[in-house]
Formats: sequence, C-alpha cells, structure tokens
Amino acid sequence: MKKEKTISRQSKKNEKKAAEKKAVAGKKGIIDAEQVEKPKGPKILVPLLSKREGEEGFIEAVAPGAGEIILLLVIDTSAMAGGFGFATGEIAVGNVLMQKVKTAFGKKRKTCNDIIEWGDTANKIEHLAQLNQVAKIFVVKQDNDFFKKLLNDMKEKLPKIEIHEIELSKAE
Repeated sequence: MKKEKTISRQSKKNEKKAAEKKAVAGKKGIIDAEQVEKPKGPKILVPLLSKREGEEGFIEAVAPGAGEIILLLVIDTSAMAGGFGFATGEIAVGNVLMQKVKTAFGKKRKTCNDIIEWGDTANKIEHLAQLNQVAKIFVVKQDNDFFKKLLNDMKEKLPKIEIHEIELSKAE
C-alpha cells in the first residue's frame, strides 16, 4: 500500500516540475528591453575608406570610451573609387578588412556591427550617421582631394557629430 502512495506522490512531483519548466521556458523567449545591457559610451561610426583601418594605431585611437562601433563599408560605383573607398571589384578586399577590424574591436571587448552599402560614399556616411544617431565619426586621415571634399561635406552636413581624423604613420 505504501508503494502506491509513493508512486502517486512522485508522479505529482513530476507533474509539478513539468509545469514549472513550461512556465520558465515560456518566460525565456521574452526579453524585456530594460534587461538588455546597453554598451557604455557613445555610438561611433567608422567608415572604411583608406584600407588602413585595421592597423593597431587606429584601433587604439577609436576603442577607448566607445560604446557601440558601427563599421561601414561602402561599395562605391562612381569614378572616385579606387585609391579612396572601395570600387566594385574590391568587394572581397573590403570584406577581409571589415572582418579584421571587427575582430580587433572584439578583442577590445567592444560591441561592433558591420554594414555594407552600395552607392555614393558621402551620402551613405551621412545617412547612416543620422539613422544610427552616432555621436562621433572616426576616419583615417588621407592626403587626397576626395577625402578633403568628403571631410568638408561631413562637417557641413553633420554639425552635431564629432569628426575625428586619425593620422597614422606611413611605416605601418
């Protein structure tokens, strides 16, 4: 007789545990927005323009104080691409650079998102900076007319965003 009671008690315990598991499983799928940990620091946009953004000097200049880093690779179909930005034929090179930069920021424990866009470099930078509400834009300083024009356009069209030019040594 005792065995029957033990079995029935055990089956009740199992039923209770199963019900608790279902309740917990249902809660796991829903995440409250307040529970998600947000990165500390400002959002930063890093357009990949010079093919030198993966260098340690640039990573060290951008990473401190950054919250979320957005990498932007623009495949520019216009005539200005080539020495500046990425032309259509350089998609693979751009992807490799983006992964290298993303890995470097990951080692610094920074949240890093990557975006690949087709079109005019200047317009894409401006639109994504506004859309993502970035606080800063970091670029590798270059000595060419396209870069100077882009920089002037960004300063004019994005007055509320800090634009930082990082000068890297030629030896790297």
